[in-house]
Amino acid sequence: MLTDTLIDRLLFAGLDYAGQTADLILVPGSRKACDYRVPAAAELYHAGKAGRMLFSGGKVQKTSLGELPEYESMLIAAERLGVPSGDILTETRAMNTPENMRFSAEIIARELPECGRIILVTTAYHTRRALMLAEKIMPQYAFFSCPVQKGSTTCDNWRLTEKGRHTAKEECMKLKKYAQDNLINDMEIQ
Repeated sequence: MLTDTLIDRLLFAGLDYAGQTADLILVPGSRKACDYRVPAAAELYHAGKAGRMLFSGGKVQKTSLGELPEYESMLIAAERLGVPSGDILTETRAMNTPENMRFSAEIIARELPECGRIILVTTAYHTRRALMLAEKIMPQYAFFSCPVQKGSTTCDNWRLTEKGRHTAKEECMKLKKYAQDNLINDMEIQ
C-alpha cells in the first residue's frame, strides 16, 4: 500500500534543515558517508552551526577512500575539508543505525556533558529513521535534521530509477520494523 505520496511523507516531509545552531554535529556512518554526509557536516561546521562533530561507525566498508572502518573514512574526508581533528569525536563500534545512536549517546554523555542540541546529518532517505532512533535513545537532547540530498534516493529523484524506488520502499519497511520492535515510536502520516 506504499503510494508515492505516502513514501514522500514517510521519508522526506518536514525534515529540512532550518539553519539551527547546536553543540554537536552527529554523522552516522555508511559506505558513502565520506562522500555525501561529511561534506555537508563540514559545511555546517565551517558556517559556525556547531563547534564539534561526532562520527559514528565501526563497520569496515569499501569507501571511495579505501576499505576502512566508517569512522576512519569520515575522519580522512573531514580533515581534507579543513575540519581540525581536535574538534572531531569518533565512535568506533557501531555496526548499524541503532548502535550508532546507543554508542554515540555514551560518548556524548562522557565527552560533552553540557551538550543540549545536536544536528543529525545523514542521507535524505535515512533521515527519518535515524532521527526517530536518536530521539528515542537520547530524549535529553534537541535534534535538528540535516538531510543530505545526494545519491539515487533523494526527495527529488527517488521515483526516477528502479534503484531509488527500491531503496525508498526498503527504508519504509525498516521504519515499520523498527516501530514494531519498539526501537522508534510509531508515527501517523496524514
